[in-house]
Amino acid sequence: MLVGTLRCVGWVLRGLFVSVVLLALVAGLPWALWHYIGWPLPNHVPAWVEVQVVLLSPMSTVFLLDVLACLCWILWTVFTVEVLRCTVDFVRSGFDLARLRDVSAAGPLHRLAGVLVGAVLLSLLGNRTPSAPAARLATAPGTSVQIVAAAPAWQLPAAERGVTVRGAVFVTQEGGGATTASAPSHPESVVVLAPQNGVHDSLSRIAQRTLGDAARWPEIFDLNRGKPQPYGHVFTNPNLIYPGEELALPADAMPPAAPKHPSSPAPAIHPAETAVKPRPSTAPEPSFSWGAELFVGLGLAAAVSAALLIARRRYRARYQPGSGDRDDLPVAPVVYQLRLAHLRAEQGDEIDLEKGPGEDEGESRHVPPPLVLGAIPGQPPALAPGLGIRDGREVAIDLAAARGIGLVGPGTAAAARALLVAVLTASEDQGAVRVVVPADDLAALLGRDAAHTHLPAAVRVVADVAAALDMLEAETLVRAAAGRQHSAEPLVLVARPPRQHERLQAVLDNGAPFGVLGLLLGQWQPGITCFVREDDTISATSPGAGEALRGTRVFRLGDDDTAELLDLLHQADPDPTADHDETELEILGPTPAPTSRPHTAAVERPPTEGGETEVACMLITITVLGGLRVHWNPEPSAASGSQEREITGVFQPRTRELLVLLALHPDGTTRDTLVSALWGDNPPARPTNALHTALSRIRHALAAATGGAVTEIVSADNGRYRLDPGQVGVDYWRFAEAVAARRAATTENARIEAYRRIIDRYGGALAEGMACEWIEPAREAIRRDAIDAVAALARALVDHDPQQTLDLLEAARAFDPHNELLYRDIMRLQEQLGQLDAIPRTLTLLTKRMAEIDET
Repeated sequence: MLVGTLRCVGWVLRGLFVSVVLLALVAGLPWALWHYIGWPLPNHVPAWVEVQVVLLSPMSTVFLLDVLACLCWILWTVFTVEVLRCTVDFVRSGFDLARLRDVSAAGPLHRLAGVLVGAVLLSLLGNRTPSAPAARLATAPGTSVQIVAAAPAWQLPAAERGVTVRGAVFVTQEGGGATTASAPSHPESVVVLAPQNGVHDSLSRIAQRTLGDAARWPEIFDLNRGKPQPYGHVFTNPNLIYPGEELALPADAMPPAAPKHPSSPAPAIHPAETAVKPRPSTAPEPSFSWGAELFVGLGLAAAVSAALLIARRRYRARYQPGSGDRDDLPVAPVVYQLRLAHLRAEQGDEIDLEKGPGEDEGESRHVPPPLVLGAIPGQPPALAPGLGIRDGREVAIDLAAARGIGLVGPGTAAAARALLVAVLTASEDQGAVRVVVPADDLAALLGRDAAHTHLPAAVRVVADVAAALDMLEAETLVRAAAGRQHSAEPLVLVARPPRQHERLQAVLDNGAPFGVLGLLLGQWQPGITCFVREDDTISATSPGAGEALRGTRVFRLGDDDTAELLDLLHQADPDPTADHDETELEILGPTPAPTSRPHTAAVERPPTEGGETEVACMLITITVLGGLRVHWNPEPSAASGSQEREITGVFQPRTRELLVLLALHPDGTTRDTLVSALWGDNPPARPTNALHTALSRIRHALAAATGGAVTEIVSADNGRYRLDPGQVGVDYWRFAEAVAARRAATTENARIEAYRRIIDRYGGALAEGMACEWIEPAREAIRRDAIDAVAALARALVDHDPQQTLDLLEAARAFDPHNELLYRDIMRLQEQLGQLDAIPRTLTLLTKRMAEIDET
């Protein structure tokens, strides 16, 4: 504590001294010249005689002083211009104090001006190493979030990079070749490397480089156990080492080899850089970018994906059976991309063109939890939205501990939009979040789309900042009276700070323990202020806790993307509906007028002459309605179904997806369709090779599972790929035949028979459990075909067989578990049949299903 105080006092004194020197040169020098010497030039144009007298006469003291004064005025003018140039340069660069290294190549006046201006800004911005408490790493017990306060990292130019071992230095410079100095065969120590592409150095990597065996890392740890580390630490944790730290090596250590790629050398080592716990090199960076306007964390992608699932459930639950509507919930492009990013982060891309068939696919894609800056160890943060990425790790900030965070600079608007959406999609363990924003500030954030954006219920728009403060003060009093300290739902103010900020400061200080937080669009001295450059990097912060944010690349969102994400959150909100007290049947009433032309998900096969496509007697049977299942029948015949063997497990996730896609197209589909569905907007560099790799893996998996009896089930004719109908039977094909028969029926009896076959052949949701975005529209269209069949058959039977109608509605409830209309008709039929004891059970089940989509 004393060391930190003395360091702070030293910086203040240094800043005062430099400011006095700069003020004396800029303002004191012209004042002294004017006060003591006055105007050095003649007050009239001298005649030639006067010039001759001055030049031929002995030099007087007044003349000498006037000449020196003229030179001083010239130097002062040049120096003042250089000061202004340096100041403007620093401001345009986002107060990048690393430019101090560039002034040495300039003239003396520019160098002096740059050093003085830089020293003043360095003192004002508090660019100093934090004290040991600020750099302490701690993990909150009982939580999955790692709490870290990291020290700032000064990064040297890219050209100053190297790998250093005592006695051996390998230096690689841009624009030149690698230079290798002679080294002893057994170096005594090694210097920990700085992180590269988000991957930190570790004892196992050092052991691999210097000992040739990563498993020998405990030897290095034992040699260095107990040694002092940067920032007052002692080396007791083998997972915590710092770039620039020197570690002793065993006697048989060998110097590391020179870098293999001179064009991408290792980064330079600086003792002021800090390291967090290293993570495996297979872990991906927890971020996703799409175009120039979107750069967000995978946590936000997961939250958007969850909101999309809820919105889809609500949209589908409002489907009116029999309407013929097959349009699923419209998905904006940004939502679709974030959903795909979430799925890829969870599943990875199992088709790797560099690996051959049968080899392991994919590696661990574990993404570490975010680093939460400023949080109190042992106390979970009230709200810690993701702010950006640093050293390959997501960085979040505890808004309560920060007492408000302010954003300034050219990247403020995009960063604020990303933070706003991150706040609204905070995880459930942080509680439901409410946001208060003045109308003018919302318009500044969303731009031209502000007036047309459907805001989620969590956003409350007020007239101005004063009205927002009134609301926050009232809420703080209510929560304080109720004793809801550290447990209240977060209430976040998003606004530009007013000129007189005393009231806002009091609101955030008093309300922080009760979940009242601030995200401010402007400078905020009482809390943390971050300068966000055009390249989305935080280049400067206010002194104190915000210093650890320097160098962070913040998340960003464009105004169009933000409006579409807010619209999705609005669709995921609970939909207040009027009470339904009708006593007549709803689904079983008149058939609704079709809203669109009915269709199924894929090309339909017309009914065969026999009306059936036999599946049980096929060599390979694929079931896609319900969970995907693949069976092999060694003796294909109508009576040999008992000999079927399930071989689903031999197929990898992406090849299973390909099988389902082919099963939906009995007449085949093109390569472009398959590639577009499997890889979306990010196809591989060689899509044909990738598709053939997937098909090759299907062949090898079948050969391995069937002992070579079956190898090829996919044919390619004229650029179209299809499952071989001579060897493969698919349950969906039989379902599609029944749907086609229902549409072709001309009599009531034929339609009823088709309805029964549709219900019998619908085994459940298409490829249930398979999470891929392309399958959702097909899955919903097929499900609605089944629901329509149930509703239509129930209407035909309700008058003369209500019990069978009730059984049909129970089957439809399994197809559509969130459709409240079904449950209401079920309870009305139960009342008609006298099954009064079943009504409370149905109501309890309905309440449970509605809670799954946040409805009542």
